[in-house]
Amino acid sequence: TNLKSRRFYRSLLFKLTSLAIVVTLLSVGVTTFFMAGFARKALQEQVEADLLSDARLLRLVWQETLDYKGLGAAEKEQRIIALSRESGRMLKIIDNEGRIVVDTVEPAKAGSLRLLTVSLPLENQGLLLVASESELIPDLMGGLTRRSALIALLVVSVSLLIAYFQNRAITEPIQDLLVVVRRLQKREFGRKVLVRSSDDIGQLGRAFNKLSETLEELFFKISDREGKLNAILSSMDDGVLAVNMGRKVILANKAVFDLFAVEPEEIIGKNQFEATHNEDLSWLLEETMDTKQSLTREVRLRRGSERILAVTSSFLEDEEGDGLGAVAVLRDITSLRHLEQMRQEFVANVSHELRTPLTSIKGFVETILNGNLDDKKLLERFLTIINNETDRMIVLINDLLDLSRIEGGKQPFNKAAVDMKKIFDDTMLILQNKAKDKNITLENNIYSPVVVEGDEELLRQVAINLVDNGIKYTPEGGRVWVEAEQGLESVEFLINDNGVGIPREHLERIFERFYRVDKGRARYLGGTGLGLAITKHIVDKHKGTICAESRIGKGTKMRLTLNKAN
Repeated sequence: TNLKSRRFYRSLLFKLTSLAIVVTLLSVGVTTFFMAGFARKALQEQVEADLLSDARLLRLVWQETLDYKGLGAAEKEQRIIALSRESGRMLKIIDNEGRIVVDTVEPAKAGSLRLLTVSLPLENQGLLLVASESELIPDLMGGLTRRSALIALLVVSVSLLIAYFQNRAITEPIQDLLVVVRRLQKREFGRKVLVRSSDDIGQLGRAFNKLSETLEELFFKISDREGKLNAILSSMDDGVLAVNMGRKVILANKAVFDLFAVEPEEIIGKNQFEATHNEDLSWLLEETMDTKQSLTREVRLRRGSERILAVTSSFLEDEEGDGLGAVAVLRDITSLRHLEQMRQEFVANVSHELRTPLTSIKGFVETILNGNLDDKKLLERFLTIINNETDRMIVLINDLLDLSRIEGGKQPFNKAAVDMKKIFDDTMLILQNKAKDKNITLENNIYSPVVVEGDEELLRQVAINLVDNGIKYTPEGGRVWVEAEQGLESVEFLINDNGVGIPREHLERIFERFYRVDKGRARYLGGTGLGLAITKHIVDKHKGTICAESRIGKGTKMRLTLNKAN
């Protein structure tokens, strides 16, 4: 109730009604004030005129009484006194010598009352004074004032009622407008104002209803365009960042939030440098707005960061050519640059790997062609070296072809339930002779079938690569063994050895193609540097994981995780 009262006192209806009351009170008050003054003056003039008229009548009667010879002086005096009392007047008659002949003013009233007096000369050279009580005028004025106040109260009451209902007829449509406006603010479209009249208020209501329909259409059009724009921007892998001429960010999509790891409220409306903390990007946007030209550059996400962004910045202007700001499209090309680097390294590594055996082959062939055909032992030795180098190039090329097929998705993937115990049993059998040559013990400590989901041939290649690496990098008399730890949905296979181990700084890079910890030792052992790269790609194809743990001189543990078969 108090809230409603406060709202009413702040409402337009209350203000208009209060204004009407004030105007009415002022009008009635001013009118009453002037009318009272006019009435007082008129009443006083009328009293004075009546008093003068009575005085003339009394003078006439007195003179006639004096001329009447049948009465004595006392009787004449009593007659005039009786007449003055009947007329309600007080009189004094003074002769020429200043003596009071007749006096009807009571001594008690003479000192306490204010008298309104008129004087007339008498024919016998005397003076007639006729008086009336002046307090009669305030009494009459009091009655008039009371009647005026009653009439004023009635006028104010009627005016209040008329003003209230008339103002309510004006303010109720305005209140309806206010309610609809507030609903429009809450996007509750379709609301209309009830038009009650055809006057200006009614025309305002009809105009507002048309405006509401227009706003609804515009809102849905803008919302549809904004929704499509947001959908397009959100689905873009490239970041889009727009700033105005004041260098404040006015638009950014999800890719920008993800790139700079910020929330929308941390970037929208902020200065471009405060939002991105990227000095190169800020300078590029500044230059775009200064030159009004499109620019393309590569910048780093952060100072010292490895992430590289290709930024294309364009100037924004309206239909009249006035500048609005600049927009930048940011594309993360880190992986592209990494692939380019890998391609360059790949070409260099392949060239290096092929050049060494080809140089050896060419040297031995030239030696043979230069006349050493008669020395059979030397010829056999040279041909054996040529054969080994040729085999090494064939292995390298085969590994390259396998890697190319797996990376390009051309390698067939025959998904099935695969028993990894059997795979590792076969692997131990295949590599048994190679292990015997180094007196290395091979152990498969998986004692029951462990079934995973995958391609049997590809998983066999993974098992051979991992166990073969263990044999290669384990000294004579060492040990290579395989274990399995089953989880709820996956199985982790541990391929262990007690070999030379891998330095910690090399562990993250051993799955890169052609990466070798000890290049001389790897070539001596016949490695191409592609085995673990092929293994990593096969494991990724199976949606599994592989990583290495190692200690120098203590050995290496390869952790291979594969999903269980359904």
